Amino acid sequence: MITALQGLGGKDNTMTNVEDEISIENLINFLAKIPGLKDLSHSEMESLIAPIISITNYEPGQNIIRFGADGNTVLFIYKGQARVDIPMDAGENIQFVINSGEILGEMALVTREKRSADVFAVTGVMCLTIDIETFQTLMLNNWRVTKAVAGLIGERRIKRLTSIKN
Repeated sequence: MITALQGLGGKDNTMTNVEDEISIENLINFLAKIPGLKDLSHSEMESLIAPIISITNYEPGQNIIRFGADGNTVLFIYKGQARVDIPMDAGENIQFVINSGEILGEMALVTREKRSADVFAVTGVMCLTIDIETFQTLMLNNWRVTKAVAGLIGERRIKRLTSIKN
């Protein structure tokens, strides 16, 4: 079951979802745990929260990102664990697990290409979604966000290369 965001930053300053309510403070605390983002000020964290366009829940086994789909969003895993499957030329897949606090779809920020992997929920997963244009604007206006994303992309490349060698 996928449940989309019903309201953002309403009068009680919460994001309301059929199953969950997330306060703005909880989101700021979550973002502060992501490497590279923890050094942002409170107002910079709020600037990351404002453009969140949806909160979506995924059940175990459900597809979060489909290989070949348009890369027009960036997703933060708020809760849960997901498996990334990257198809390789030899017909095999590189697989690794990502957890709460990690970002999905960040490669589209750089390449603007279609999705290069399938991502499936291992446990129940809650994702926060921001459209790519808004996230790019945030990166242009804040070098610390750009640095954090560049570091993440580097880590993902290392994970991918390490998986290929094994």
